[in-house]
Amino acid sequence: MRRRWSAEAKARIIASSFEPGANIAEIARTHGLLPQQLYAWRHDSIPSKRLAGKKLDFVPAVIEDAGGTGSVDGGGAEIVIRTAALAIHVPPGASEDHIARVLAAVSRTG
Repeated sequence: MRRRWSAEAKARIIASSFEPGANIAEIARTHGLLPQQLYAWRHDSIPSKRLAGKKLDFVPAVIEDAGGTGSVDGGGAEIVIRTAALAIHVPPGASEDHIARVLAAVSRTG
């Protein structure tokens, strides 16, 4: 026999499964469900429709070999931000304020 769950009951069970430290198998067993069924409910509850019609792009991340020995000095790493027109090199230890001013200046120059 197939059991019917009210929307409120389903929502309560799904919410409990997203709590920190939640054990899906235990929650499913407590409510007479299979873990797979609870995972399906969780998946179906994700509001992916809010992104419908929006253009999504990935930003490529490129890691270049600097030709070093592979050792790490612990002093940080340089960050490079590249666009079609320029490359911004952010040295290790640059302050957040300094980086914000540089990016603001670049955005003003268009």
